[in-house]
Amino acid sequence: MNYFIFILGVILLVITATDLINTSLSVRGAGFLTRRLSKSIWSALLRINKKMGRRKVLQFGGAIILVSILINWLLLIWISASLLFISEPKSLMNVETNTTTTIVNKIFFTGYTLSTLGLGDIEPEGNFWDILTAILSFTGLILISIAITYLIPVVSAEITKRKISVNINTLGGSVQEILLNYWNGSNFKELEQPFIPLIDSIILHAQNHKAYSVLHFFHSSDKKEAFVLNITNLDEVITVLLYNIPKDQQPSYNVLIRLRKAISSYLVTLPATFITPGKKTPPIQLLTDLENQGIPILSGTAIDLEYMKLTTRRRLLLSLINDDGWEWTDLQCGTYNHEIVIEQIS
Repeated sequence: MNYFIFILGVILLVITATDLINTSLSVRGAGFLTRRLSKSIWSALLRINKKMGRRKVLQFGGAIILVSILINWLLLIWISASLLFISEPKSLMNVETNTTTTIVNKIFFTGYTLSTLGLGDIEPEGNFWDILTAILSFTGLILISIAITYLIPVVSAEITKRKISVNINTLGGSVQEILLNYWNGSNFKELEQPFIPLIDSIILHAQNHKAYSVLHFFHSSDKKEAFVLNITNLDEVITVLLYNIPKDQQPSYNVLIRLRKAISSYLVTLPATFITPGKKTPPIQLLTDLENQGIPILSGTAIDLEYMKLTTRRRLLLSLINDDGWEWTDLQCGTYNHEIVIEQIS
């Protein structure tokens, strides 16, 4: 037996199984291999998008990455299990010809053993290989089942994310639009009603994103449904309400802080997808439309200092937007109209 090949197969199988279990069953996010595979594919898609200028490339990013993760697991399990049998020339015998098998035969045998299709005309030779075949059969059944069932909660969590995004967008398609829509002539108290249910929804998405970091790579080419744009608009609205609006005109402070903390619970999961604050700070929101409506806006050194405290947070939001293929100027994402406009499909 070639012990080097055998041990290599065992190590590769353990690494793959660990990555699969950490990704699909752990709430801590993707495993080492899956994280790097996902980010590598997404980075390549971003480069293609920049060169071609076709955002639809990113729209298929989530599906491409999800399928790639599944294929990667299946191939690694198959390769590692094949190495175990390849390490011993006489590990398998052809029962029809009563001869030892080739490397191709061993790979083929491993494939249909892991898929539990049966032994066929190739059988293990000796007690050790009999037991190993049985172990691999159970292992393949369990790991492949886990890998495939991983797809279901991810798709469900993506639907939840899009629902949150659309809910935010119905408030308004920009920071100023949201604020103008809920100015009742004297204060912004009416924002409390839509803000309260958003708290639980965003916390749920934060936990989903922590458990399934691949969610970050599901991109919507429609600004109105783009989660990163709408969640950033919402966070900037909270910033304006907390620091640019007089306290007596703000919604409940408790509601604002709870919603801010809910968004924070999502933002802290971003490093798992290699998103960290950049060096560039996004510009402060212009509030001229609010001032034109007679809404009092606070400004000055004290307000500037409060914004300075938010530098890391706002840089992280900018990195989030850029990593999804957008720019800060895209925050003017527009909203759904009362009348339905259906695009013609050519």
